[in-house]
Amino acid sequence: MNVNNSLSRRVGHITKCTQQHMDTALKPLELSSGSYPFILTLSDEEGINLEKLSRRIHVDKAMSTRTIQKLILLGYIKKLPDSKDQRACKLYLTDKAKEAVPVIRKALYDWIDQITVDIPEDKLEELYGMLDTILARAEEK
Repeated sequence: MNVNNSLSRRVGHITKCTQQHMDTALKPLELSSGSYPFILTLSDEEGINLEKLSRRIHVDKAMSTRTIQKLILLGYIKKLPDSKDQRACKLYLTDKAKEAVPVIRKALYDWIDQITVDIPEDKLEELYGMLDTILARAEEK
C-alpha cells in the first residue's frame, strides 16, 4: 500500500481541515478545535469529573486540566466539589457555555454538510459503519 494513499493520511487530513474550520468558526467565542469537545461532552453529561471527561474525549488528564483551566477562566465551565468525595471535583457548564452549545453544534454540522454535500445518505451510513468497525479494531490494539 502506498503510504500517500493510506487511511491514516486521509483521516488525519480531514481532521486537520475540520480543526482549521472550527478554529475559524469559534474564534468569536474565544474557543478552538481543542476546547469545544469539552463543552459538547459536558453538555451531554454534566457533573462528571476530569478523569471521566478525559476518557470520553480520548485525551490525557494533563491536556484536560490545561483546557479546563482555560475554559474556567473564559467563563465556560465551573468546577464544584464532589459532595461524596471532597478531594474530587465535578465539572458543569455555565450559562455562557449553554448558550454557546447550539453555535458550536451548528458550526460542526454545517461543516459536515459542506464536506459531504454530494454523498448520498446511504453511502454516508455505509462509510460511518466502516469507520466504526475500523475504530473498534484500533481501540482493541
